[in-house]
Formats: sequence, C-alpha cells, structure tokens
Amino acid sequence: MQRKDLKRLTIKDVARTAGVSIATVSRILNGQGGVSEELIDKVQLTVQELNYQPNAVARALKVQESRSIGLIIPDIGNPFFPALVRGVEDAAQVHGYALILCNTDGDPDKEINYIKFLRSKQVDGILLVGNIGFEQSGHWLSDAAVPIVLVDRRIAGAPLSTVIVDNQAGAVLAVEHLIRQGRRQIAIVSGRPASPTNTERVNGYIQALAANRLFCRTDLVVNGDFTFEGGYRAAEILLNRGCRFDAIFAANDLMAIGVIECLAQNGRRVPDDVAVAGFDNIRLAAWYKPALTTINQPVYEMGQLAVAALLEHMADSGAQARDIMLKPELIIRQSSGGKEQS
Repeated sequence: MQRKDLKRLTIKDVARTAGVSIATVSRILNGQGGVSEELIDKVQLTVQELNYQPNAVARALKVQESRSIGLIIPDIGNPFFPALVRGVEDAAQVHGYALILCNTDGDPDKEINYIKFLRSKQVDGILLVGNIGFEQSGHWLSDAAVPIVLVDRRIAGAPLSTVIVDNQAGAVLAVEHLIRQGRRQIAIVSGRPASPTNTERVNGYIQALAANRLFCRTDLVVNGDFTFEGGYRAAEILLNRGCRFDAIFAANDLMAIGVIECLAQNGRRVPDDVAVAGFDNIRLAAWYKPALTTINQPVYEMGQLAVAALLEHMADSGAQARDIMLKPELIIRQSSGGKEQS
C-alpha cells in the first residue's frame, strides 16, 4: 500500500495541491530564484503535508551515481575549516567524487535548507558540521534518504557516525598546562553556549580545575562566539568586572587572539601578566606574536577519515553508526609562558 502511494505521489500532485504550476514547484525544490516568498512558503508547506520526498523515486530507480558528495560547514571564514575542506576534497577526488560545499553562517535554517538542497541534487552522501540539535534537525537527518556523517561536532541523539577530536580531553590538556605554569585564577572564554563542541571544551576546563582542587568561579566564565571579535569582547567583559585572573583559556584560537589583542590594548602583558591558551592550532597561531599555545586538531586527517566513513555508509546502508575519536595534542608556545616546542 505504501509503495503504491509513493509511486502515485509526484511533483504534479504537489503542484495541483498547492495550486501552482509544475515549473514553479520545480524551481522551489531546486532552490532557484524568481519565486515569491509567499509561493515558496505555500509549496514547502504542501511538501511537508504530503510528505513528498523530492527525487525519492528517481533515486531508487537511477542506475548511475551522481559521483558527488556535499559538505556543510558553518563558517568558511574561520581558518579552521579550509584545512578540513582540503582533507575532504582530496579524499573525495581520490575516489572519483566531486565536492559541493555549502556554508551556513551558523544559521540553523540554512543548515536544514542545505540538507534539502543537497538531497534534491541527488548527492551520494553528505558530511555535516552541524550547529543545531537533533530535536531541531532530527526529521531532516533521519529522513534525508542519503547517508550522512557528522564531522567535528556531535548532534546529541542523532544515530549517525561522527568523526571528532576529543574536545574535553583537549581542554584538560590546555588548562592543566596553564596550572603547571603556576596559574591559579584561570578564566575561560567559551564559544556559543548551544554548541556541543563548546560544551565539551567547557567540561574539560571544569574537569581540570576540579582535578587540581581549583574552584570554578562564575565571574571568570564569559561566553564568546568562536570569532576574533567575540574573544576581544569577552576579554573586555573580564577586565570591566574587575576580577583577578592570571590566565585565560579560550575555546578556539580566533577568540584567543582576540583576547590577546584586548589585553595588550589595556596594558596587560602576555604571558607575564596573563597566560593565554587556545584550541585548534590554526596556521596563524604559530605566526602571531606572541605565538599561541594551543591544542592541535588533526583537521586534514579528520576530513579524510570523514570521507572514508561516508563511503562505508554509501556502500552499505546497514552499516552501524560509530564514533571515530581523534587525540588532541598540546602545542606549547610563547603565550602561556611555557617552554616552547621546537
């Protein structure tokens, strides 16, 4: 019964129910322009009500693959992501796949729309650096009709393979290094509160403090947004609070550099007055002055492993979801006052 219903349900049904032309439905489903917002909303509502899966039948009947995969990332302007993209692209090319890159700007709606867009383009698989929780994206992840692998961050509750660094262990490495430098009043500049990656790094900060019998002070916790500007503003907040601190752990390198800039402009010397450590080991970290102590992520390898995991799910729809956890590495440089690694 369901198979007959699926076969009868076509783009013509959507057009007839919505009261628009087939061409209009096609333009909307393929993300093309020239259609009013009112019609877009009307057609998308009809698609949801009918539970129409664009290209579902064509996908089931097609003989050849599209030989393409999609990669959805939140911010191509973040220096962390180009290395990930390169790892994905190189691995995909080796296996004969083209890459379609989508940038969401951290917008949950764009993330879901790109999942739908890539599905309509009949990509053979999707790699997703997600920004939203399973309660928001679960429907689109579960019913995407295409293999999806998560990269760099988990989505709680999503039954999908994930390729990720151990964020909590990395934060522990950074904070314990600051403690070994004699720092006891260690602040944290976290990323977006809703980010699973941020939660794991904050948990690592708390774990390291507790293991060394140091109290986690709420006045030393400031939220940022994983950007340079966010790090600068967070450091300003710490300074304006008038609280004493002798070290700052920033949840990524961009914020750490913003922190150092703010401290310098307010007469605080790094690392003499305040030691600073970041996370990611972006290329700029080694060249910035003072060079940034940070946690290295094997980003290029992460991209390659993500493609390997995706190919596994593309070849076997019954493959079990699994976590591929990579080890973080502490890179000691000038900003923390430790002995710099060669």
